[in-house]
Amino acid sequence: MAQFKFKLEKVLEYRQRLEEEAMLAFSKARAELDGLKADRLRLRGEVAETDRNLCDPALTGADRWLQLSYRGALLEDIAFCDERVRLMEPEVERLRLELTEKAQERQLLEKLKEKQAERHLREEKQKEQREYDETATLRFRPQAV
Repeated sequence: MAQFKFKLEKVLEYRQRLEEEAMLAFSKARAELDGLKADRLRLRGEVAETDRNLCDPALTGADRWLQLSYRGALLEDIAFCDERVRLMEPEVERLRLELTEKAQERQLLEKLKEKQAERHLREEKQKEQREYDETATLRFRPQAV
């Protein structure tokens, strides 16, 4: 039986590599976005803690000023995180769509490969059956009556 050889194997390998690269880019962007969201959440918690500290009647004027300055810096950091998240979300979505497209292209070639392999197997079985039929026909000898 002849071995099946997919003529577009190199193209399939190339598309698999493109999909892996797209997956890596998406994963990195997604991790960065998740990190920014976690930082933003942590900073908001620190602002809440600072607000609680500002309510302490034992704070001196200098400590109050220090807490207010720290709170202002935290709010600036939150605004920076918000801006980065706003810019990263469309990029992550673009990378997700690109990954989906690359996966579909790879799957298309894999289905083609599967269908061609099935057709090849079917043709080989038919060829083998024809050979068996031919052999049986040649060896058949009618019985003398």
